[in-house]
Amino acid sequence: MDQSAFAIFAAIVTSIVLEAAPFLLLGSLLSAILSVYVGDGALTRLARRGLGWQICLGLVSGLVLPTCECGVVPVTRRLLRKGVPPGMAIPFMLAAPVVNPVCLAATWVAFQGDWRMVAWRAALVMVPAAALGWVLGRTPKADLLRPALDMAHESDCGCGCTHDHAPIGLGQGLSEVLRVTGREFLDMGLFLIAGACAAGLFKVFLPQEWLGLVTGSLWLAVPALMLVAVLMSICSEADAFVAASLSMFPRPALLAFLALGPMLDLKLLPAFVSVFKRRPALIIILAPVLTIFVLCMSLGLAGVLQ
Repeated sequence: MDQSAFAIFAAIVTSIVLEAAPFLLLGSLLSAILSVYVGDGALTRLARRGLGWQICLGLVSGLVLPTCECGVVPVTRRLLRKGVPPGMAIPFMLAAPVVNPVCLAATWVAFQGDWRMVAWRAALVMVPAAALGWVLGRTPKADLLRPALDMAHESDCGCGCTHDHAPIGLGQGLSEVLRVTGREFLDMGLFLIAGACAAGLFKVFLPQEWLGLVTGSLWLAVPALMLVAVLMSICSEADAFVAASLSMFPRPALLAFLALGPMLDLKLLPAFVSVFKRRPALIIILAPVLTIFVLCMSLGLAGVLQ
């Protein structure tokens, strides 16, 4: 790698980290607030609701709890530890990065007020999110989370217990919120940096003219932009502007880029593998890929959004 290429690589990695870090910090802060101020049994009553209700609530929770993919995994892990059923937590994890006011507004602006792109993007994310909520909704927490990570945080209260504590005061819990936020941020920040480095290598060494070879075929354009979405690892609040600049691609391919990226990219892959056990992690990784490909190809072949 010559000096100019390294400078470009360093600039790309720095920009991705600086763009994503505030959202990762926000996610870590929300996770810490859940840990400190919400009692361990306060959310378990959601488990008594029907699975369909849980899935619906998880899909729309991003509207009131905006979280991008840079910080959604620690929030989801904390929700699961607090007793939120997987039927709600998993759809929230996958849908919230897109189904939130910031991302929806960014998509509307990037595509110059085209509400069809906004609506189709949200729909294409919610379908696999709901499907995974249905598949994993009744899985016990012990079969979802890796024991090492799950048990490593069981002593958050300092006493090493797992029972429910009385609500803590605002002032008393502030230092604990800051401590847990820092731990969560550093924990997930390692994966953010690794993903940013991988994305930087991709952008530096992949000739951009290669992308032009696939724009004429829907069968090549959709998987190509899905791969680009995973490798570029752009935050969901910014990826719509990148997609809008790729106007040479058909709209179904752009939708594939916009839908898959927030659910699966180089920042999320190691986070999924480290937080979830092997089987649920594979399901969470593969199901969105297959679903988005089938749905976007169907839209393209049906002549939608041409």
